[in-house]
Amino acid sequence: MPINPSPETGYQAPNSPILRLAFKILCVIAVSRESLDHWEDTKKKEWKDHVSIMVNRFQNTNITAGLVLATATLFLSSVPPIEHLMAYNFSISYIFAMVSFGAALLSVISGSAVLVIYETSTAHKDMETLKRMPRHQVIALLLWLAYPSVCLSIATCCLFGSIFIACFWSGNSAVNTITALACLAFLSNGGLTLYVFSVVGEK
Repeated sequence: MPINPSPETGYQAPNSPILRLAFKILCVIAVSRESLDHWEDTKKKEWKDHVSIMVNRFQNTNITAGLVLATATLFLSSVPPIEHLMAYNFSISYIFAMVSFGAALLSVISGSAVLVIYETSTAHKDMETLKRMPRHQVIALLLWLAYPSVCLSIATCCLFGSIFIACFWSGNSAVNTITALACLAFLSNGGLTLYVFSVVGEK
């Protein structure tokens, strides 16, 4: 008779500090929580509220990915109107725009699939099976849920890189200054994000 794996080897965090941190980061990206403790009872109102939040998040991700996709498409299919200020037809800038386009397209496709399947499964199936899933299935599910957000992050960063290169290589001192300040703001926001993530909820 098969024995279901214990919760410690399924939806709960691993014992190893490094794996625990990786699991925590994956949970934040995938389900906007630091753990999967809310899987303990999927019949409570808290679970239903969480499903609504996740559906809303996937919808917002799809909208944002669509905007990034449209912007990348514009860069790939048009000629710079003022090339000496923003030469986004420069080869490296164009490559970054291509990567951004591909990642944004993947985000839209995967986000739509996740939204349809996630919303349907949580509405019509007994989600109690989640806490009986073995570790590899839990990781696969989290990666699947995180895929649209990861692709969107890559698309956004590459689009920023494309714009940064196009502006920085323009040779115009004012544009270069504005570009450097924008890059500094972008990196500062990333640093603040990591800091807030490390301190919020710390005991």
